[in-house]
Amino acid sequence: MNRPRFALRLLVVGTLALSACARNPVTNRAQTKLISEAAERQIGAETKKNLLKEYGEIKDPVVRQYVANLGRRLVAVSDRPRLPYEFTVLDADLVNAFAAPGGYIFVTRGLLEEVENEAELASVLAHEIVHVAGWHSIGMIQRQMGMGTLTTLGAIASGVSLGPEAMLLVMQTGQLFTSLYLLGYSREHELEADRVGLRYMLSARYDPEAALSFFERLATLEKKEGPDEWEPYLRSHPPTEQRIREAKAYLNRPYFFRRETERGERVYRELKSRLPRLKPEERGEIKGRRFELAQQGVVLTIPEGFSWEPVGATTLVAFRRDGGEAFGELRREVLTETLTPEEFAKKFSEDRKWRFLQGRPVLYPAGYGYLGQFAGPSALGGLYVFRGLFLVRDGAGWAVLFAAKPDRAFESLVPAEQIFRGFELR
Repeated sequence: MNRPRFALRLLVVGTLALSACARNPVTNRAQTKLISEAAERQIGAETKKNLLKEYGEIKDPVVRQYVANLGRRLVAVSDRPRLPYEFTVLDADLVNAFAAPGGYIFVTRGLLEEVENEAELASVLAHEIVHVAGWHSIGMIQRQMGMGTLTTLGAIASGVSLGPEAMLLVMQTGQLFTSLYLLGYSREHELEADRVGLRYMLSARYDPEAALSFFERLATLEKKEGPDEWEPYLRSHPPTEQRIREAKAYLNRPYFFRRETERGERVYRELKSRLPRLKPEERGEIKGRRFELAQQGVVLTIPEGFSWEPVGATTLVAFRRDGGEAFGELRREVLTETLTPEEFAKKFSEDRKWRFLQGRPVLYPAGYGYLGQFAGPSALGGLYVFRGLFLVRDGAGWAVLFAAKPDRAFESLVPAEQIFRGFELR
């Protein structure tokens, strides 16, 4: 018998036996937990790496510290206060907030713009902290992974390591979670996060009524601007009207303990004044199905059946097929070396771990470039076939991308071609 290997197996089994059944910090109910806290943290770190690659992070140290301090104030009164939480502000226009395993909490610049005071932001952060404290992300992963994977993840703890294979598994699980979070937590978990988040707010002396004001503004803006503007946030949460009803019922309980609270309106106005804002000529302008960035001489036209989407800092404009999973975007990257369009395409795909399928030099209305096809994960998870038009101009690389699920790749050839031909670079 190989005694070291046998001993390691015993240690793995012992680790899982201790952690498999534990009391949920939020509900205090017995719950199966097969992922160690060390692995949970590493999965969260991998998720953060994926998201930063896609969106980038706000660099202003005042904004970053403000959000971190607010988050820690809520963590201190949470049901899982000893976990080393990290709070990140993503440089993205879209309105969203989400939590990754291990205490990694994200809010977007777009959400900070929509929030009107510190207490409203506290309601958002408290909601996300509950997802971590209540093991919601762990449960989501455990429902998707096999027992062999969970055994390995459960064994990744202090003093226990299964080598590079385990680290690869952590990376793959992080990629899986970036895909899963887009599907949203269960309605039960979302409403639990609302209820418990209100308790955290009150314990931290924030006015819990601010959560209602934020929900009500979301509902008003959703009706006024349509769901497309709010789709990333609304997709992963229950209907806003239901959240309002549930929150009101919780706050109106006769035995709900009240204390002196605050909203932090003045200090939050000062914070919002520090958020970066692009001038219209730097951001570009959308006119119907046409996007124009006059400063760069750029035009991109999308066909009927596609709509524009909010974008992150590394994307000029993005679009998605109405009611479908096909999507695309226009990117501009500053090149630190002289590259041909083909070299730029290969480097672009390698950075994203895409597998090259085929490609060729082409001449399009935007000029000479390279048309490539690749397969691989999107930045936020899921396997796609990517077609891309790549051009190089004056030290910058331009990429027009179109992605579709593998079983829909063929039927997407025509709209992808229309979009490539609708790109102009003067």
